[in-house]
Amino acid sequence: MTLYRGTLQLVRHERKVGETPLNRKELDPDSSPQAAFGARLRRLREELGWTQEELAEQMGYSSTHISSVETGRKLPTFRLARSADKALGTGDMFERAWRKVRHAGLLEGFPQFVDHEAQAQEIRLYEVGIIPGLLQTPDYATVLAQSAVKRGAITDDQAEERVTLIAERQATLERTPSPLVFVVLDESCLRRPIGEPAVMDAQLARLIEFAELPNTVLQVAPFAMGPAVRSTCRSRC
Repeated sequence: MTLYRGTLQLVRHERKVGETPLNRKELDPDSSPQAAFGARLRRLREELGWTQEELAEQMGYSSTHISSVETGRKLPTFRLARSADKALGTGDMFERAWRKVRHAGLLEGFPQFVDHEAQAQEIRLYEVGIIPGLLQTPDYATVLAQSAVKRGAITDDQAEERVTLIAERQATLERTPSPLVFVVLDESCLRRPIGEPAVMDAQLARLIEFAELPNTVLQVAPFAMGPAVRSTCRSRC
């Protein structure tokens, strides 16, 4: 060890514009919609010469949260996407990117189904075991989503997005002109308890409200019909 006499000077390293910081995690934007969202957020921030702290202040988030989104460790939310568009002046670019991230947690082909559903003049549903999404209450949908989280099928953020998507889908029942909606439920949908009794009570009340709408038909296929008859119903509905 060499000791030097004189004044102790503290040397601070300033990162130059365009210089890659140490321990920087590089993302492949083509690997997933979530990675593409984070990479785009980082690129636009750096093009403005902002630090994560500065962007976080503009968006109303912590710098740790921004870092987690940029590196793909945390899923972006709708509110974060809107805040990013506002702070970076990107119109609705991040909101559209967020929709791709949200759809990534859904079954293949389901986003396209939702788009068609929102424009359909007539909707026919047949369901076994659980109430279909268009008729679910928020609490019923939340219980199902949290069950998927416990199984490790989805994350907490994806569960929240699923519940949000169900609410958005249900708006199609209130549009003008309203679609005609025909629903046949297997008796198991009513018999299988989901969540606490209060959750099922509210869900059954919701079914009654749905059945009373002028543009809907709700029928229940009882167990007494037998498997052959229910299979025929499924093929026609």
